[in-house]
Amino acid sequence: MPVVASFLFDDENEEKFASHGLDSFQVLQVLSHRFTVISNRKGRRGTFLIIGTDDSGQCIAIPIEQTYQSMLWRPITAWYCKESERSRLPH
Repeated sequence: MPVVASFLFDDENEEKFASHGLDSFQVLQVLSHRFTVISNRKGRRGTFLIIGTDDSGQCIAIPIEQTYQSMLWRPITAWYCKESERSRLPH
């Protein structure tokens, strides 16, 4: 599993966050708390899926793709967790 230290944001992924009622600040907050990284479903753009919580405790799912730096990953989009994703939160 990858080590994720930070995210790379751009206009495209920030627009996708907004379409799900999120912003880059909330997405970045996930890295400040315990989170889990799992392999994403086959055929998806993002190789991995991060599941964690923002500062208010909301569960957020974030598919990510690799960038030019090993610990810097690009979130493709983000959304509030479905129940199946919420069950994957670290305890």
